[in-house]
Amino acid sequence: MRLIRISTSEAVPLEDGFLWSDEFEWKPIEQKQDRAIDGTLIVQEGKKKSGRPITLKPSDTGMGWINRRDLRKILAWSELQEEFSLQFEWPHDARQFNVIFNHEAGALEAAPVKGIPTVSEDDYYNVTMRFTELDNAN
Repeated sequence: MRLIRISTSEAVPLEDGFLWSDEFEWKPIEQKQDRAIDGTLIVQEGKKKSGRPITLKPSDTGMGWINRRDLRKILAWSELQEEFSLQFEWPHDARQFNVIFNHEAGALEAAPVKGIPTVSEDDYYNVTMRFTELDNAN
């Protein structure tokens, strides 16, 4: 998996230990139901065009690690208000998504793997990243 800054083509590799935790919670149809005065059901619905959440979090504490160097870059990118490309690179899944960081839900959470302050840019963190998928036509 890779996160790519579209404006510069810079990429940060993401290890395979991340789980898209809310992949099947997205409801692409928005629906409102009401009743007319005579009791008739009134249904209004439409298909959402964008806004799907993509939350990447470790499957367990032994996975989903990012070194401090790459984490600092991702944190800096999250502050840019730009679009990014999230690319899956598994043999069974090569999807690509245009995303922005989901600051409303807390874009990044990170904790040192060892549970103590890091001493090197190569030390690892468990990270949860939250994105919002944009319509590819944007």
